[in-house]
Amino acid sequence: MTPKTEERSRWRKLLQSSMLWIFTSAVTLGLTIIFSFNLVTASEVQVTLGEPASEDILAPRSINYDSEVLLSTARENARAAVPEQYVRDGNDIGRNQLSLVNAVFSFTDVVRADTLATKETQLSYIQAINRLTIQEQVGLDLLELSAADYDVVKREISRIVGDLMRQDIRENQLREYQIIARREASLELTPRQENVVTNLAPQFLVATVFPDPEATTALRDEAAQAVGTFPVTIADNERIVRQGDIVTALDIEKLTQLGLLQSQFDWRDVAAVFVASLLSVVLITMYWHQFFWNRVRDNGRYLTVLASLLLVFAAIAKLMITGTSFLTYMFPMAALSMLLSVIYDVRFSLTITIIMAALIGFLTPNSLELAAYTAVGGLLASLNLQDAQRINAFFRAGLAAAIGYCAVILVFRLNQDTIDVFNMLELMGYAVVNGVLSSALTLVGFFVLGSLFGITTTLQLQELSRLDHPLLQELLRRAPGTYHHSIMVANLAEQAAEQIKANSALVRVGAFYHDIGKMNRPPFFSENQEGVNPHDALDPQTSARIIISHVTDGLELAKRYKLPYRIHQFIEEHHGTRLVKGFYHKAKEQAAEGEVVDPAKFRYPGSRPRTRETGVVMLADVIESTSRALQPNSEKAIEKLVNSLIDEDLTDGQLDMSGLTLGDIRLIRESFIKTLKGRFHVRVKYPGNEAILSPEEQAVAEPAVQPAQLPADVDQTQYSKEPV
Repeated sequence: MTPKTEERSRWRKLLQSSMLWIFTSAVTLGLTIIFSFNLVTASEVQVTLGEPASEDILAPRSINYDSEVLLSTARENARAAVPEQYVRDGNDIGRNQLSLVNAVFSFTDVVRADTLATKETQLSYIQAINRLTIQEQVGLDLLELSAADYDVVKREISRIVGDLMRQDIRENQLREYQIIARREASLELTPRQENVVTNLAPQFLVATVFPDPEATTALRDEAAQAVGTFPVTIADNERIVRQGDIVTALDIEKLTQLGLLQSQFDWRDVAAVFVASLLSVVLITMYWHQFFWNRVRDNGRYLTVLASLLLVFAAIAKLMITGTSFLTYMFPMAALSMLLSVIYDVRFSLTITIIMAALIGFLTPNSLELAAYTAVGGLLASLNLQDAQRINAFFRAGLAAAIGYCAVILVFRLNQDTIDVFNMLELMGYAVVNGVLSSALTLVGFFVLGSLFGITTTLQLQELSRLDHPLLQELLRRAPGTYHHSIMVANLAEQAAEQIKANSALVRVGAFYHDIGKMNRPPFFSENQEGVNPHDALDPQTSARIIISHVTDGLELAKRYKLPYRIHQFIEEHHGTRLVKGFYHKAKEQAAEGEVVDPAKFRYPGSRPRTRETGVVMLADVIESTSRALQPNSEKAIEKLVNSLIDEDLTDGQLDMSGLTLGDIRLIRESFIKTLKGRFHVRVKYPGNEAILSPEEQAVAEPAVQPAQLPADVDQTQYSKEPV
């Protein structure tokens, strides 16, 4: 490989690897924009908290969710129901207050005993006592009481203070206990004694317990956490807000859950959507890299188609799911699934269907039903899409999707307390319409994709399979032998493709056109020769170039006649990178002693088959041409022919990139053998039949095959030395 070729190959690999990064970035950004922003329509309703609603607002669909508004209210009520907790600081406060009582009366004793002081002076001393407010009359009564009455007052105040200070008195209860203290005065007291007791005793009372914020917070938090969830069920078409009613926080929550309110822009929501979109696209990209990267030659084209489908259907989902009730159940997920099944394969379709359904369920407020609805319909459509070359197969798949849609509706409706039969039947009607719409949309999608991206569609295959196609008619006129060979290869390959569940319609059409390049030089190919072989006058290298050139010539004709890209693959890959063995061996025989023949000059440019369909046609091509040359007339001969040719390609690695499994190869062998038996009319040899013909007659009936009759890319020495 020259440095220039190596540089070109390196840049090609770099470009191919960058395709996945471009795909991942573009689709992630597109999905984030589509699902995060309302780019087309304004908010469905306009309401303001605390103001009357301007119209009746009905639910477009049924949902179930846990209310945060009701939960928050219930938790606040639970917190409020827990009283404030208090802590008692022992009995020291009560003892201190009794000590204060004793101290006050000790001071009063001294004042009462001072005979030199005037009444006014004594009264001023009494009123100067800290922490007490002693009115003039109370002070005079206290000074003028007799010693016996004074002692009764002291004992009564000490008793009242001692009894009440044993109680748990809060700050907000102090006034209440002071009133109790006045009422506790003995009825046996004189009016003057009662006046002193009822005025002084309450002033000695203070709070004995104090708030405990930590204990209060802990108990209130425990009570709040004990509150359970508040599930809210909104039925389809249920009135959320009545015209003229004041809009409450609960109303706002219901409208938000239904997606009817234009939520305020929040970067956190956008970030969540971005992460969900990125995760979805990364899963798709990893699947592609694992299973399609080496199988699909034109990755850019098919990744562009995939990105277009994902973004278009995401936009449709955004518009329909946030719309009215019936539009939600009309989202044609089955159409996307069927398109992916035919363009790529069923497993890829199932993967994307699940991913898209999960993404829609995440983005649609609390709608497990919608996620299941889209997933089941798409999965059933993909799994039931058999024989995709027939238009009615799409409608059968659409019917299967409709049945799945109806089943999901029943699952989420039959377990409700009240069943609205009319509404349920209405939704099931929408589901049936969805299935039919998805089938029609799939066919339209094929037409659009075929026009924009050159994707092979069912309608194109039907058109190309007509034998009156201008290119096939040209092949018939210029190379009738090649035309007949292509028809036989198509019959052989189509039956094998049906056995392994490959796209038999694509195989048939690909086989029709795989050898169109031979019409440029028909006489140089054995099936078009009539007794004269022009290769006899040419050197092996020139002959090999002419034989190999029919691949590039075919690709040029395919571009000129605007054949789909998938048909190009059959033309390019039907010989893989095989060696043109006939002329290679001839070149080695003619080479001078010591001269090395470069096998690269005798190899087809390839590439090797990258799909199961091109792999089948590759095998059918060599088996048809070789069997036509050898004319095997026994079951054993047919089996030996088929097995040897298939094993040769397997050993050479020609099928390594085709995706064909060993099980597929086994079924292909059996199909080829069965078809060739019917073609060559193999009959059972009954005992004794072998004696009917003489050895000479048998030799005439089963002539040996000359090497020149075999295809150029078959090892002719294998069959010339030992006839099959």
